[in-house]
Amino acid sequence: MIDQFEQIAIGATTELTHRVSAEDVQKFCDLTGDDNPVHMDDQFAHTLGFGKRVVHGMLTASFLSTLIGTKLPGKGALWYEQNLRFLRPVRVGESITVRATVTQKSPAQRIVVMSTIICNAQGDRVVEGEGKVKLLKPRFNQGSAMDTEKQKAVIVTGASRGIGAAIATALAQAGHPVLINCASSLPEAEEVAEAIVQAGGRAMVFQADVCHADQVTEMVCAAEEAFGPLAGAVHNASATLTPVPMGELSWSLMQRHLEVQLQGAFHLFGALLPRLERSGAGLLVSIGSTMTDHVPPPHFAHYVAAKSALLAYTKCIAAEYGPKGVRAVSVSPGMTQTALIADLPEKAKILAKMQTPLRRIGMPEDVAGLVTFLFNPAAAYITGQNIRVCGGSVMM
Repeated sequence: MIDQFEQIAIGATTELTHRVSAEDVQKFCDLTGDDNPVHMDDQFAHTLGFGKRVVHGMLTASFLSTLIGTKLPGKGALWYEQNLRFLRPVRVGESITVRATVTQKSPAQRIVVMSTIICNAQGDRVVEGEGKVKLLKPRFNQGSAMDTEKQKAVIVTGASRGIGAAIATALAQAGHPVLINCASSLPEAEEVAEAIVQAGGRAMVFQADVCHADQVTEMVCAAEEAFGPLAGAVHNASATLTPVPMGELSWSLMQRHLEVQLQGAFHLFGALLPRLERSGAGLLVSIGSTMTDHVPPPHFAHYVAAKSALLAYTKCIAAEYGPKGVRAVSVSPGMTQTALIADLPEKAKILAKMQTPLRRIGMPEDVAGLVTFLFNPAAAYITGQNIRVCGGSVMM
């Protein structure tokens, strides 16, 4: 379904013409109780120099409501603020032309600002002012809402395998076209895309290093060209996770994790934010880690520092862009069965299971289920959170 608000253009104008009859004035008097003789008695009005009785000013202005509710913006418009200047009287039997022109739009609040003018048959302004209209967004049952959201694509970085591949697959199953990003694992990424397409979904692969702004910008443009407007992105890309004692940790390794996690998010989210702001909606998901909770595990300072910075950056986006309709959420898995932990000692994995109330290590599909839900309209009021997918190993 096309969003009516997005179709309204700055400068759009509409008008209607109406001859105000004696019957109109009588009905207005019956409804409001305003029987002021200047409106109801020709002789009294004549003694005041009007020649004939004058139409109620608010009756004249009420045709602005007709214009707003039936023409521009039309159905679903709520006229909630108006200033009016009554410049000259309208007499019973005269024709008026009511005109409204869109001068501003606020996508985040779905507000349209309109210049409003009413003229008499001679073209003289009798009323002028400015109105604000809020265009309400219809609420559908969940099935219909999801059908609308399915039209928008999602970029998933680091999606050639593991959690990223599971997220891309789950989003495609929910109806989202997906761009599968990889830095080097092109054959694996193509396999993920092929599986999605064979299952009836839409997917494309784009090889790009998220540490390079030009490559990220090219990737975002490619997604838009292929799929149209974007719903947002999931930043899952990560450098290889290898435990290194603090005394042996090099700055180059620390920097590598910061580049992929934080700089990658900076480039990707930075490219998307202006686009999402213009549409007044969107979601940016960063994949974090429960390692940032409580006492950090030893030998992972590089990874914990990068994930902590990513979490802070995500919260800042949520705070600054929330008023513009854009959400940002961190999803933090606990230990999850992926290639990222392939080099961890088996003893560490067993210990992680025993310390988890659900007594198992997470699977990529556990994380993918939550991320998919966040793109569902049912999650539209969730932003700025760090949501943990860890089987209860962290409870906050």
